[in-house]
Amino acid sequence: MNLHLGYPRFVLGFFLLFSLLAFWGCESGPSDSETGNTEEAFYPIDFCIVTGNDFDEDGSGMIPYTHVHEGITIKFCCKPCLPKFNKDPEKYLVILDEEIEALKKESVSDG
Repeated sequence: MNLHLGYPRFVLGFFLLFSLLAFWGCESGPSDSETGNTEEAFYPIDFCIVTGNDFDEDGSGMIPYTHVHEGITIKFCCKPCLPKFNKDPEKYLVILDEEIEALKKESVSDG
């Protein structure tokens, strides 16, 4: 009896199972605990507070990334903006607050 005949099948099966789990993990998207609600929700500003880029206006294919920081939902142009935000969140929260205040003033004056 040759025990080595089952070894390639085992390795192939393990690789296939690992590949499927990795693919499934990537397709599931961010968890609710990481991003809050994964459904598309209203966000008051139309640009990334870290880079200043409009959300996918340039057609770069960047997928906007939503993060909840201390109960505040923040939308970035892409996931790599999160570490930049986490280095100095107060700096970026000031930008968000200023933009929201400007929108409020604009809506009152239009109204």
